[in-house]
Amino acid sequence: MDVLGTAIFILLPLALVIIGLWAFARWRTSKLIGKRVPADLGKYDILYFYSPTCRACKRMTPVVMSLKEKVKVREIDVSSKEGLELARGIGVIGTPMVVVLREGRVKGALLGFREEEEVLKEVRR
Repeated sequence: MDVLGTAIFILLPLALVIIGLWAFARWRTSKLIGKRVPADLGKYDILYFYSPTCRACKRMTPVVMSLKEKVKVREIDVSSKEGLELARGIGVIGTPMVVVLREGRVKGALLGFREEEEVLKEVRR
């Protein structure tokens, strides 16, 4: 097998796995839409699920802190027992995850790092 054939043999399956994981995450996230959240959380615009050891969360947290000036945000640390139970109950599949609420129901969910403008766009949509 030549170099090009070897590269294709290695990269194609890797690309398919990455695309598959991305599609699975989008599918699971879309299943949250319309789900009712516990009443005490329904008063927030955004639920921010994070872990203190998550590298992407460390990048996302300043964005969320800035959002607090514009919308009601509840931070939920999934490394705590209560936070993990809330995340499981809502259906959070990873961190960082921003769950956008309206009238006590999930209106949208963003998995992974997002810029402030993208989160605000989802809130206002």
